[in-house]
Amino acid sequence: MTFLRPRQVQAINDIRVAYRSGYRAPILCAATGFGKTHTSAAIIQSALDKGKTVWFLAHLREILNDTSSRLKQAGISFGEIAAGKPLEYYKRVQLVSVQTAVRRTDLPQPDLVIVDECHLAAAKTYKVVLGRAGNPALLGLTGTPCRLDGKGLDEMFDTIVPTCSTDDLIDEGLLAPIVYFAPERPDLSKVKTFAGDYKVNELAHVMDNPDLTGRAVEQYMLHCDGAKAVVFCTGIDHAENVAETFRLAGYKAVAISGETKPPEREAALTGLRNGDLQVVCNAKLWSAGVDIPQLECIILLRPTKSLTFYLQAIGRGLRTSPGKNNLVVLDHSGSIFQFGPPGMARKWSLRGRDKREQAGPVKQCPACFCCHKPAPQCPECGFIYPVDDKKDLNQSDDDLVELTSDEMLAMERRINAKKSKEESLRRQKEVGQARTLDALVLLGISRGYRFPVQWARKILNSRAIKRK
Repeated sequence: MTFLRPRQVQAINDIRVAYRSGYRAPILCAATGFGKTHTSAAIIQSALDKGKTVWFLAHLREILNDTSSRLKQAGISFGEIAAGKPLEYYKRVQLVSVQTAVRRTDLPQPDLVIVDECHLAAAKTYKVVLGRAGNPALLGLTGTPCRLDGKGLDEMFDTIVPTCSTDDLIDEGLLAPIVYFAPERPDLSKVKTFAGDYKVNELAHVMDNPDLTGRAVEQYMLHCDGAKAVVFCTGIDHAENVAETFRLAGYKAVAISGETKPPEREAALTGLRNGDLQVVCNAKLWSAGVDIPQLECIILLRPTKSLTFYLQAIGRGLRTSPGKNNLVVLDHSGSIFQFGPPGMARKWSLRGRDKREQAGPVKQCPACFCCHKPAPQCPECGFIYPVDDKKDLNQSDDDLVELTSDEMLAMERRINAKKSKEESLRRQKEVGQARTLDALVLLGISRGYRFPVQWARKILNSRAIKRK
């Protein structure tokens, strides 16, 4: 028997209302951690009880493997339409790999197709597969119901069934709290756009440089030294270079991509889960379908114009796990200033994302670069934001002008840019002046690092490497 939380029960009821109202293809919009696959298992069982046949359609082996485990736990028998799997079309539930199904013309025709990560369903392969499936009812699953380029899904689906935001699930203890740092904002003014996002080769030219990569490693040392982390990179070469830099700093790191063989991809997953690896640098992979509750850090080294990619990437680390206090996001891409905090509630439409929609308000601490909801004090380091003493105390409310989040951020950056630079130089100078292990350890302790001895040794190791 599948146990459902109240939100999941409500979601199933809302989906049933949608079908009864005449809709044939609703989308269940639910944030990472809601339990979409778990909810799907209950929907599949309900369909079986009514004599229906069901497909669960996905594009990643990792998603299908996770769904397979969930269905087995629920006692649901199924076949698999995937490479290397036996043909068992007689089974009323099929786990379907879109890459395999698109090459077959003898597919059974289901009554219902559940499309996981349905923001991808407008792709040609999905259309071919769904066309061969006849005219089944559809149910889309996603936390971001728009395409990667921001366009809508109204040609495939006909309504959105909303549930809750990431912040709601964090407040309920179902997801890990987010601690967000944005140490830099790269200059992308010369990077062109292709298919709604930055051109990969031009983006790599900006992001794949030793200085930026070195700062990313330093920020990782500072905020979550040794934590299990996934780095999102611009391409395969970039991922390899970032992984090598982490290895030179003494961390257990590997690079993977969409071209990595399945056994190596599975080994990377296993390595993060059991502690054999600390950092996995990935390109064109793992923006969806990867469940690693032990993950403690997400590092964004790939700027994007896609809200979907931004939220999906951070969602990989939001699961809770014993001993895990929060998820640290190290944003070297500046994405939070474009899209707002990852947990905020958003208005979704089948017509796509309104690019005029403003990012939610974000405050950035000039001392530690923590990004947080507007507050008089940084929740991470305690920095107190200066108050404008020149404000006319006799000013009436009618004279006040509300600034947009972009205007407030621009004003704040102008005021704090000089202080931020001076603070960064001061901290770098402190590290440079600490020449011995003991001096570095004391500095690490004064800064509140969790592992000051390990940090100090890595600094000395990095210096030794540079001298060679």
